[in-house]
Amino acid sequence: MRRTPLLGAGLGVPLTLALLVPGGAVAVPEAAAPAEPSSSFWLTQPSSAPAEQVAVDFLRLKAADYGVAGADLAGLEVLSQHTSGHNGVTYVNLVQTYQGRQVLGAVATVSVTKTGEVLHVAQSLVGGLREATGSRDLDAAGALEAAAEELDLSTADATVESRRADAEQATVLSSPAAREDIDARLVWQPTDEGLRLAWELVIDDADSPSLYQVTVDAESGEALHVEDWTHQHTAGDFAHLARSPQAFGTGVAAAATSTTPTLKTPTPAVDGSSYRVVAFPKESPNDGDRELVENPADAYSSPFGWHDTDGVAGPEHTSTRGNNVWAYTDQDANNQPDPDGSPDGGAGLDFDFEMDLGEHAQDYRDAAVTNLFYANNMIHDILYRYGFDEASGNFQAMNYTGQGTGGDYVRAEAADGAGTNNANFSTPAADGSPPRMQMYLWPGTQFGRPSGFTLGTGTDAVTYEANYARFTPPATNAGLPGTAVVVDNACTAFAAPGAIVVTANGGSCNNAVKVRNAEDGGAVAVVITHTGTGAAPILTATMDQQVGIPAVSVSQADGDAIRARIAGGTTAASVHKISSHPGIRDGDLENGIIIHEYGHGVSNRLTGGLNINCLGGQEQMGEGWSDYLAITMLMDPALDKPEEARGMGPYALFQPDRHGAGIRPAPYSRNMDIQPFTYDRIKTNGWVTGGSLAAPHGIGHAWASILWDLNWDLIDKHGFEADIYSPWNTAGNTRALQYVMDGMKMQGCNPGFVAGRNGIIAASEALGGEDTCNIWATFARRGVGYSAIQGGTGRDDNFEAFDVPPTCKAPGAGVKGGAFSADKLNTVVAGDTAPIKFSINGNKGLDILRGAHSPSSQEIDCGTLEPEQYALTYPTDTTGNRGLTYSKGNDLYHYNWKTDASWGGTCRQLIITLEDGTQHRANFQFLEG
Repeated sequence: MRRTPLLGAGLGVPLTLALLVPGGAVAVPEAAAPAEPSSSFWLTQPSSAPAEQVAVDFLRLKAADYGVAGADLAGLEVLSQHTSGHNGVTYVNLVQTYQGRQVLGAVATVSVTKTGEVLHVAQSLVGGLREATGSRDLDAAGALEAAAEELDLSTADATVESRRADAEQATVLSSPAAREDIDARLVWQPTDEGLRLAWELVIDDADSPSLYQVTVDAESGEALHVEDWTHQHTAGDFAHLARSPQAFGTGVAAAATSTTPTLKTPTPAVDGSSYRVVAFPKESPNDGDRELVENPADAYSSPFGWHDTDGVAGPEHTSTRGNNVWAYTDQDANNQPDPDGSPDGGAGLDFDFEMDLGEHAQDYRDAAVTNLFYANNMIHDILYRYGFDEASGNFQAMNYTGQGTGGDYVRAEAADGAGTNNANFSTPAADGSPPRMQMYLWPGTQFGRPSGFTLGTGTDAVTYEANYARFTPPATNAGLPGTAVVVDNACTAFAAPGAIVVTANGGSCNNAVKVRNAEDGGAVAVVITHTGTGAAPILTATMDQQVGIPAVSVSQADGDAIRARIAGGTTAASVHKISSHPGIRDGDLENGIIIHEYGHGVSNRLTGGLNINCLGGQEQMGEGWSDYLAITMLMDPALDKPEEARGMGPYALFQPDRHGAGIRPAPYSRNMDIQPFTYDRIKTNGWVTGGSLAAPHGIGHAWASILWDLNWDLIDKHGFEADIYSPWNTAGNTRALQYVMDGMKMQGCNPGFVAGRNGIIAASEALGGEDTCNIWATFARRGVGYSAIQGGTGRDDNFEAFDVPPTCKAPGAGVKGGAFSADKLNTVVAGDTAPIKFSINGNKGLDILRGAHSPSSQEIDCGTLEPEQYALTYPTDTTGNRGLTYSKGNDLYHYNWKTDASWGGTCRQLIITLEDGTQHRANFQFLEG
């Protein structure tokens, strides 16, 4: 078995890897044992010492190699550790401390084999701890006041709720500025001037979805660092959509073509439950109708079903609540379930609710919440099998194994009133602290306002576009007729039988009271006229005032016109959905977005381990793992093709299918004309448009483009398996998913692309290394090759490279024979056919090349023979239909490369990638024809 060094250039000490001995426990019993190890590739000899001791001893031994002194590592503490069953690796996450306080971000992740060898080290250690400065002149309440000023929070008033064992070290504060108690502790914050004593505060902002981590200098009160642990889109992430008219679809779905069976666990936890949902691998209603799935819980991951919370047979909840997730609507954005916001399936756990996609999303809330509950549970169960389990910090109310800390089920908030056209996920660092997922509605304002108020009949009828209310039933296609009446003060009781009440926004009561008074007075609907400038807003109010009639809002100008017409005697009216509007869409039906958001929790918990969030820096790839998990878990061979486009989030943008760009700057595809990313494209003004990829979503999309290629490259080698509950080594897609999940555990804190690549390579080596060269070839093609340099965590200090390590050079003599060889710059007339001959030491058959992208070629500089910046790699063409042939007489493979006449005056490298990922390369200069 071929072995490769783990690191290329640019990230510290080169590490080499070996493999696990066979026979260890595996997470899924059907998986084959890892390949036979080769101990020459470990960083240390076997040890019987505990893994944490092995890790600490190694770091202290190699301190100088990591740019720190031995004294800087005197206070190393275990932040977290756990062992994965499928590979036997123990991941030890260590943090530096000084004078009993943690140094923020100073973390080393050491992966230790079952037999005690060090497999891989990723670190962000800090030197010069003894030069740390600062005094505690500010208490925790004062630090909160400084943080509130920095973040522009509504108030900084604070009450000290409790002090922990050491009052200087940790304090709990309560404040109106935060939804939940604020943890404050003294830490050391690295800065450009060295370590400073600082207060770290975690603030769940009461006025936004943000969950802030802030450090405040304990001496000066200066805010040193701010990070938002809530991952959500900003306006900049969608700027490319405004420049692309085709980004928004018509709202008409393409004819569903998926013929792939619904994904079902082979080991169901039978509790009689059933759910009518957009069943995996369908991404959204674009892919086909909902299905009634029965007993979908996986007994391996959720042994007592999805509605249990005590580990005893029988559900504790008959609503959309259970051990892994509590799904509910939160339309008034108070982070609490709305009344009746968690639909109930009754004693039979029958969650079968009607849904008419021709209506607005508020018309089928129960169906949407059911889908949100289903999708969260499916993600939990599938990723549990790939290592996101209790020990590694997954999200469960009760941890059945006793490992990790429970109490952190996902709070999944459907149709959340905090915004529109978005979604987010907040992940507290501490294991046992529950995350929050907020899914929004997508109103489709590109089609105009979704609702209407028609006043008058026949040719006299005028329809005014209207916005919707979160707290009422929606306007429907059928509409509600009534007599329009103006009520100036709807804050007190009034009678209006059969009326459509027109009233103004504002006054002495909220909109919910006005609508409630109208309903109590016999009205059938309410039109609220905006009292400010601009378009009519979405109506919001507390959900505690439950009402049963629809309300809509109109602009001030339309409101004035409506009042004048009513005063003139026109009163026949109706409130209805605008027929040309395709209907407000609900992100809770877009499984891809749900998986994406959940993926933020996965990457935050796995990177650096538990009790720390360390995906900071411009080059962090959190958005990329989230996209990757979404499109990978929903891979459908009837719909997804490697050289075609795969969009992210198409349903939310009213696009007809998954083949558009979705919400990203370009679709995912192995075809570089469709997805042109190479590593240097993350740089400022480096994207193909001449602008910059937005951070973090655009940069994350770049990372996901590599991982999507990896899926297909390994599928070319190992085939595809639709049943992703299968053991990790069943097929190419299951292997890729396992390597990516393990790679997150190995890559360490604050990774960039090279660190992430190294983690995935290490993951492959831990499982036998069979795919290591294939992975190198995938990364090299996108510029994250062996010699690529990451630099720090910024976006502008990296350098792309397209090479693979020497150990991934194919065996045999390579390109030889005939006119061309691998050791010179060969010349060819552009447009001619170049007969390529190469050897791999014998006849291995004709099925030796890796998929459709081998052979391939890439433009290089004729002087340096290095690839040009942003150089794309394209598959080659051959003359006729001959393809690859083999000549036994001279032990050579033959391939007739059809070159392009436009290549005259340029140079290119020919890359022949074999099925195992090893490569032959040769360089060519093209003469003008």
